[in-house]
Amino acid sequence: MKIHVDVLRRYTALPDSLRQVRLLLDDLGLEVKRLNVDGHLTLELLANRGDHHCYEGLAREITGRTGEALTTPPVASLTVGEPPWPLRLETDLCLVYTATLLERVGEAAGQLDEAQLAPLRAAGLASVLAPVDATNLSNLELGQPTHVFDADTLVGAVTIRLSRPGERAWPLFTAEPVAVPEGTLVIADDVKILAIAGVIGCEESKTTASTRRILLESATFDPVKVRIASRALGIHTDSTARFERGSDPARPLIGAGRVVQLLEGTGAWRRVGDTGQVGAWVNPERVVSLSVAAAGRFFGMPLPGEQVVEILGRLGYIAHLSPDDGDTVTAYVPTWRLWDVEYADDLYEDLARSIGYNNTPVALPPVDMGALPSAAETRRHQIDGLLQSFGFYEVFTDGFYGRALIENLGLPEAHPLRAHVQTENALDRAYSLLKASCFPQAVELVALNQRVKNEQVKAYEWTRTFHPAPQHKLPSGRLSAPCTERRVLWCVASGTDRPRAWLDKSRPADLFFLKGVVEELAVALGLNLQLGPAQASAPLADVLHPARQASVLLNGAVIGVVGEVHPSVLKGFKVRKLRPVYLELDEDALLAAPSQAVGFEEPSELHPIDRSLAFSLPPKVEAGLVSETLRAAGPPSLIRVSVVDLFEHDDGGVPTRTFTYALTFQTTKGQALSADEVNAACEAMIAAVESGEPGARGVRLRR
Repeated sequence: MKIHVDVLRRYTALPDSLRQVRLLLDDLGLEVKRLNVDGHLTLELLANRGDHHCYEGLAREITGRTGEALTTPPVASLTVGEPPWPLRLETDLCLVYTATLLERVGEAAGQLDEAQLAPLRAAGLASVLAPVDATNLSNLELGQPTHVFDADTLVGAVTIRLSRPGERAWPLFTAEPVAVPEGTLVIADDVKILAIAGVIGCEESKTTASTRRILLESATFDPVKVRIASRALGIHTDSTARFERGSDPARPLIGAGRVVQLLEGTGAWRRVGDTGQVGAWVNPERVVSLSVAAAGRFFGMPLPGEQVVEILGRLGYIAHLSPDDGDTVTAYVPTWRLWDVEYADDLYEDLARSIGYNNTPVALPPVDMGALPSAAETRRHQIDGLLQSFGFYEVFTDGFYGRALIENLGLPEAHPLRAHVQTENALDRAYSLLKASCFPQAVELVALNQRVKNEQVKAYEWTRTFHPAPQHKLPSGRLSAPCTERRVLWCVASGTDRPRAWLDKSRPADLFFLKGVVEELAVALGLNLQLGPAQASAPLADVLHPARQASVLLNGAVIGVVGEVHPSVLKGFKVRKLRPVYLELDEDALLAAPSQAVGFEEPSELHPIDRSLAFSLPPKVEAGLVSETLRAAGPPSLIRVSVVDLFEHDDGGVPTRTFTYALTFQTTKGQALSADEVNAACEAMIAAVESGEPGARGVRLRR
């Protein structure tokens, strides 16, 4: 909410300096988001305090702390009698509805003076016409939204009802009529909808410079119904902000009286007849009691009953201290607080703000020791340290992004990465989608850094993604969540594996760099992490280079993916001459897996025996497939299989890669291993490769 300090001073006394005003408001829970040197304030108000959305409500909260007097603007006295226009109320979702008819006196439409328009200027609202300005002021000053219809455009009675199937309305400030969802609370005459109740008026009945008669509406509508209509139509107004938080059912006549006071003050408008009213709201006179002694224990300080009564009185309660026990305070809840005050705890909150949280004693509960970090927290700290040792920086990305970011991926409409939970009525289209993938933000991060001439990027993030899920009714009757959450750890790297230094030949931060990161994680955490063949069905498979991607396996199960970003994706994000690589892991699987204990084995007194085997591998055959086959076919004495050399050449015009595998044999203490046994084992392993899956895919021993 945007206000001006000078306007607020009309309602109650304030500190002289703007800094002191800001401190006072902040301490009352009225968070000041921005303070200009000219006295303009932007406030972040509490969601459950609709009464704060006006100058009177803000001033009342301030007087509860300062004890200063509260001054309210003058209001014309209205007499409820014969309606000046036929009214019909067909739903109980409108608690009270009043209508006052005014007509123009002479040709002039009237104009409010600059002092009266000051609240509008502070809120950033332009002055339109005197009747429209007066209704806006009623909302800003007293928290009662009102609306004016051009009475000469009305046909028949004004009816407060629910919309019917297929009805359309033409809301103000829209280009054309829109469909109104069935069951929406509307104001209508006999032929058209005049307004969406509590949300916005309509073009066909709006007040213009040529309007001679106006029908002034002031009412109280069901807050839930107003909120539903606002979201369904994608329209949010100052009126909606007030009504959807619960307006004061006793205030419609006061709000209308303020509008009449302003318009009659211009000399251009006068009332015609009495004010009509439909709806019979009865004040429930809610009573909340509290114990003064219990309140004192809660605040940790003596709290006299008379002080409690005085504070609550300043806030609008009618409070009494019981003469019988001198401890029980009975408070009648004011009508503007019926929506949020129900229990003694609510009174505690009001007392705390008025006393000042800084004025209450501060004490910490006694504890023996702090809670130890959980196993998951400990492992997460380990991973943080390891990634940072590789030069990665932790980043924090938004939980929302826009459709434009996804379009950069160049994927078809039916692709899984395009499925998102979309927010309705997003204030910014760049934040209309709930994050379903971290990949586009990671590539965008590289693109942003390249635009500022930084190609050395290493970033990681612990975050969540949200994936659409079909909704169904729960046993409680409520709908299930519209999405499922997944916790992930992602990393992105570009440039070189380490910062360039004098005489230090760094290598590219490529797929093998991230492979090394995964292997270091496996060693540090004691996990069986390995890289396996890429899965074509994985959502990220289409945005990674087809020949430079792999799955990350934990105990044989896929928990992530690693690979180089696809060139077409880089083109979409306008990344040039860089080949960034991306790693994504399932956080839950990574943190929950138990560490594998590393046992000690006494080294043998006998020297190990080494052998080397060279195999020719056709394209798209992984070297790891041969390694696994050799391990499976080897004897217990085979303790290590590793790739030590790669030679690329043409074999009859076919691109071929020759990998050299180093085999290490070692026996336990006291057991000798002959060369013949090792040779026989090697022959068996060669036969297993050539007769098994590797051989079926074209792998042969290079002799």
